[in-house]
Amino acid sequence: MTDTHNQRLIEHGFPCHQVGAETQRERDTGKAPPTHRLHVWWARRPLTPSRAALLASLLPSEADTSTFLRQLGIERVEALLPRDVGAPELWVISEDKLFDRIEHDEAGQEWLVVDALILRRLESENQRRAKNRELIQNLIDRDPQLKHDALLQRWRAENDALPEPLPREGTRLRICRVAADPAFANPGLRFIDT
Repeated sequence: MTDTHNQRLIEHGFPCHQVGAETQRERDTGKAPPTHRLHVWWARRPLTPSRAALLASLLPSEADTSTFLRQLGIERVEALLPRDVGAPELWVISEDKLFDRIEHDEAGQEWLVVDALILRRLESENQRRAKNRELIQNLIDRDPQLKHDALLQRWRAENDALPEPLPREGTRLRICRVAADPAFANPGLRFIDT
């Protein structure tokens, strides 16, 4: 008989999809064919599922899976670009050079101060998003049924143009860290070695 009041996250609500995707990324070095990576005694052990199993065994089933994933180091770092109206646009930071520029204030908030390098990266991001929107439109033109595809809609939403005008030099962009979804194709995922 199981005690339903004392269930652990590993028993109920474990985010298998995200942990599995991170495990695949961790183990796939791409240096040898898959048959050579099945098991070798000196092989690196699957750290992500081991850490996930231990942590999920300790946490209650009601634990927030987003916090759980971030505790495993599966997170996405986003800069919030203000808009005149509505919610800020998210810019996923994926470059180590930019991570080094993140500042912390005394209240624990994280900020990225806009300078010439950040402006160049924002312009590059706008160009990347424009190419993605063009690719998405080409896919929909070839197969109109894709217009209602959930994955394509998500991809389209994540590739909206950055708000104009771009922030001026000296502007502080708030940084937000959220649980990443390694199973979704996004170049901005950051995996932290813990």
